[in-house]
Amino acid sequence: MAFHCYLWHGDTATAQGPKRDTLCGDLSMATPPVLTRDWLRKPQSMLRRKASTPEEAVNWLGEVFDQHAEKMTHSQVTGIRRQDRFGSALTDLQAGNDLSWGFPLVGSKYLALAVIVVR
Repeated sequence: MAFHCYLWHGDTATAQGPKRDTLCGDLSMATPPVLTRDWLRKPQSMLRRKASTPEEAVNWLGEVFDQHAEKMTHSQVTGIRRQDRFGSALTDLQAGNDLSWGFPLVGSKYLALAVIVVR
């Protein structure tokens, strides 16, 4: 198995607004997809890392989460204990399940992260 790590950072209106299905449903656009599996069909520029183990993918998630934590609300950062958040992610990836997270950020921005399991 391989673990493809994706990131999108943009306007909240794109990721959650009324035009989401149109903007995100177009697989040629560098926007988070409507369906999790469609990350694989989005532009390659959105692929940030190919991890060879679930642990490597979770380490990437932790790095990106930490880089953007100051732009998140306090409850987004602390509402789920870190060991629970990343422990659950590791368990899911070890089981072969895809992972998709989204976080509204200050300034009407949005962060979308995904790890897609490729067999």
